[in-house]
Parts: sequence; C-alpha cells; structure tokens
Amino acid sequence: MLLHHYREWVARENLTAKITYTRHFWHQFKEQSKASPVPITMELVEETIRKPDLIMQDPRNPEREWRIKKVAGYCFKVIVENRDENRDNEMVVITLMLDRGLRRKGLCE
Repeated sequence: MLLHHYREWVARENLTAKITYTRHFWHQFKEQSKASPVPITMELVEETIRKPDLIMQDPRNPEREWRIKKVAGYCFKVIVENRDENRDNEMVVITLMLDRGLRRKGLCE
C-alpha cells in the first residue's frame, strides 16, 4: 500500500452505487477528450469510479474522493462526492482530469 502525505491510499470497489454526473463534469469530459494523450471514454470514467486503482480523500473537502486509474503511464482522476450517509449508494461525479502532479511523483507508471 502506498502512503501519501494527505491520507493512506486505499483500493476498493463500489459496483452498485447510483452515479450522477454534474454539468461541470460533462463540460470537462468534452474538453479533456479533445486534447488528451489517452482516449477518455465513459467506459474509462465508470471503471475508474467503480474499480479504481487508488482512492484518496480530497484534502480540501472531506465529502469528496479522488478515484484514480493508471492508464498508459498517466493518472486518470475522477473526483466524486458521496451524498449518502453510508457512502455507498449514491455518488455525484464532480470532474475528471489527467493528474500531472501524481504522475510526476511516479504513482502511475
């Protein structure tokens, strides 16, 4: 297990949660898909949400998680917010990105 200065990295699956996408997510999906060095598809987004390689707590917002998938040497990050008390039934997808900071740290090779 890798340690990060904010939280411990954790890998877990969530196969049954309801997923809702924000308007900002759709805007970013269109923009990131145009210029991305790796193909960004909805299949990749959903796989990253449901079966991430790494999960990290957002250091600025405790209700949000960074779900990260290693893709061709890049860190593909989807930020989700849990809107459910037991944190398993509903996730709101806020945004997505290829995270260069995590890549520079060598976490997605």
